[in-house]
Amino acid sequence: MDPVSMILALALQHPEVATQAANTYNAPGQVDSSKIEVSLADFAMQTLNCYHRTARFRGVDVLAAPWSEQSKFGAQASAVLRITFTGLSNQPYQMIVAAMANQRNYRTFVIGENSLVPYNKRCALENWTFAG
Repeated sequence: MDPVSMILALALQHPEVATQAANTYNAPGQVDSSKIEVSLADFAMQTLNCYHRTARFRGVDVLAAPWSEQSKFGAQASAVLRITFTGLSNQPYQMIVAAMANQRNYRTFVIGENSLVPYNKRCALENWTFAG
């Protein structure tokens, strides 16, 4: 029996397991706010973990600073980041994210991404998060 058929058979026999797995997968990753201000890479890793909990971080580049839309979010400073990562399939993907700051509060806005699995819109960084 192929793996997909085995998974489908298990889900049909035990629907509560499938529901629990889906809920776990759909939960956003936790943000460790103490690591937000350590370095650009740490900020990008926290951002990626929040939006794509199972992704593996590969790198980050600053594409632009400041972001022209920062005033709409009340930010004092911002940068547009390209976060590269791999997913469960080991395929390379990237997210373009606006990272914004207002004193010691940070938030992000996903401008675009090319992953097959959509980013988690319940990520804590979708709102202002205090670094501390």
